[in-house]
Amino acid sequence: MRQVTLILPYYRSPMMLVKQLEVIREYPPDFDVIIVDDCSPEPAELFIQGEDLVSLYRIEDDIPWNREGARNLGAHVAKTDWIIQTDIDHIFPSECVDQLLDYFLDPDFVENCWYRFPRFRVGRADETRKKDDLPMDQEYGPIKPHIDSYLCTREMYWHTGGYNEDYSGCLGGGGQFLKMMKLIGGEPLLLPDDIYLEVHTRHSVPDASVNDLSRDKTEFKRRKGKIGLKKAENPLRFKWHQVQ
Repeated sequence: MRQVTLILPYYRSPMMLVKQLEVIREYPPDFDVIIVDDCSPEPAELFIQGEDLVSLYRIEDDIPWNREGARNLGAHVAKTDWIIQTDIDHIFPSECVDQLLDYFLDPDFVENCWYRFPRFRVGRADETRKKDDLPMDQEYGPIKPHIDSYLCTREMYWHTGGYNEDYSGCLGGGGQFLKMMKLIGGEPLLLPDDIYLEVHTRHSVPDASVNDLSRDKTEFKRRKGKIGLKKAENPLRFKWHQVQ
């Protein structure tokens, strides 16, 4: 029985996408994967054609920093009760999939909670990883869990309204969604050590993270002052279609 869908937003990182596909090909056939192409100039379908294990959707509106919309679209089309939301530079190793599916059988697993993953960095630190509690030149090692990579039920996800797309177009809106998740489900629990993510740096995969969009949060702060924290409404305000 299909239980979990892994959702990956994609934008201008074809080498990282190829790295993801190498791992995805090792997943069991009952583990769903959805990739949402956020109107990338390098379409994901150029690299994904013929990949039977992947469902691909493309957003047709070019909105900078539309991760909110991409994640909402992935949750909208997912067919499983549970979803994993993470970023394209975070890989869920194939050996962790069986561990996760077995974990659902653990009596301590609480369906009303949400979970974060232990995390390891792959590659020396780049400018996005300066805060890691790990030597800059260390090639592999444990770092703090990613606050915006998690496992949760689709029911809980939509109980928050999903990501508020009023914040699409600027970096920072994900934090408001996470605050709503905590209001509903409390603090997330941490998954066991053998169910983890690996985040790649640009020293491991050159296009692991977006580097051509502004990371200035001035616009987010302006919108936050106006919008504040509220349940999101009317998700998927953009055109999209299924590619495969």
